[in-house]
Amino acid sequence: MGSMRRNIIAVKTHPGEVRFVAVASIERVEAFGNYVKIYFGNERVLHRATLSDMEEILDERFIRIHRSHIVKRDHLRKLLSELGRYQEVELADETVLPLGGNYKRQLMIELGL
Repeated sequence: MGSMRRNIIAVKTHPGEVRFVAVASIERVEAFGNYVKIYFGNERVLHRATLSDMEEILDERFIRIHRSHIVKRDHLRKLLSELGRYQEVELADETVLPLGGNYKRQLMIELGL
């Protein structure tokens, strides 16, 4: 199966309405039941997809940091540790998200740590 990467994601926001979200504007994506919340600017929309679906659509500007979170790399601001173990990341908008053990190693490699 070929790559599904796109520049625009079509999101059904209301019956009879489809919102177009530019991938470049997306800051992060969060799992939300059978949906994902897509955050961009001061807005967020619900989209019927899984985080795995979103990983296929999003490009190398994004990295999965937790089973429930994908973030844009340039939106990462800090790694936060407790007792020397990095367990959270802080984003540019000061949102703090968990750093999942299964995703920590890849993030550390990509950050050169």
